[in-house]
Amino acid sequence: MKTHTPKRIPYLDFLKFFAIASVLLGHSVEQTTGNDFWDNPIWSFIYTYHMPLFMLLCGYFFGSSLKLSFVELIKKKFLQLGIPSITAWILMYLFVTLTGFNPYPEIVDISWMGFMNAMWFLKCVFFCYIIGWIFVKAMHNVWIATLTSTILVHFIPIFSIDSVNFLLPMFWAGYLCNLYQEGINQHRFTLLSINLIIFVILLPFWSGRLTVYMVPIDFFNWHTFTFDGENLGITLYRLVIGLSGSMVFFLVSPWGYNRIKNWRTTPTLDRLGKCTLGIYWTQTFLLECTWHSIGLYVDTANSFWIAPIIALFEMFLCYQAVLLFKKNKYTRFLVLGEKV
Repeated sequence: MKTHTPKRIPYLDFLKFFAIASVLLGHSVEQTTGNDFWDNPIWSFIYTYHMPLFMLLCGYFFGSSLKLSFVELIKKKFLQLGIPSITAWILMYLFVTLTGFNPYPEIVDISWMGFMNAMWFLKCVFFCYIIGWIFVKAMHNVWIATLTSTILVHFIPIFSIDSVNFLLPMFWAGYLCNLYQEGINQHRFTLLSINLIIFVILLPFWSGRLTVYMVPIDFFNWHTFTFDGENLGITLYRLVIGLSGSMVFFLVSPWGYNRIKNWRTTPTLDRLGKCTLGIYWTQTFLLECTWHSIGLYVDTANSFWIAPIIALFEMFLCYQAVLLFKKNKYTRFLVLGEKV
């Protein structure tokens, strides 16, 4: 098996756009409905797949990192993922310290955990790359590495930080999709049908209150050596619906992209897909912090049209901000994790 590492895959750039658009829409619903978002149909649906899909896409390109030494990997990923998250936390810290105003106390916590929560997904990706590299090199077999590391992170409490225990299986799924890309291409319709059936069957039982934010992974107690069967069931259910939902979008993306690749808007969508890190970084300030501090809320019915409008507006603003960041070598380094 060969790892497929082409420079750009157009349909995956489009899939990245879809993923970041889902993040913005989900966060827009969250910020416009007060504490009612847990039961909002849009929010609940998006939260079955959006971060699992992002992590699957990260894992898809993991193979090239195995060619690096451990030190090279740390340096590269710290630049790409660590620097932007540190920059974000420092800006949050300075703002709260200088103004005495915290725009979003739930995520802007000036503490060690606040630091870990700032741009938490970037740190999660960083940890997944490190874990993946160590286990592949140690086990010399990707399936054994996948199984062993997945079990391990679910039993050791420290890996609940930044949802590593939740998203590491999605990371491995992406890497396996890369390794078996030829087989996937040959059996795409069959695989899509299987994953779609699983996703559709599981979806009616899903609730936003089953996300890791409401029900963290905690099915084994090391102090009493006991299992929590209910938590284990929710963990497995969340894993399967997240994987199947992500795979549905991954498998259908080449066909979907072929249908729209000649549209005038498609090149713009592709460019947005290439800027997901910067858009994710910027939306934390423009959408999660700024809009949250405004405190304008609507009911669930109105969220169906107001949230998409806000998401589109935020997408435009975030993309324009990313273009500005790219013009300066220091902002490229501090915000986008690019070499000076």
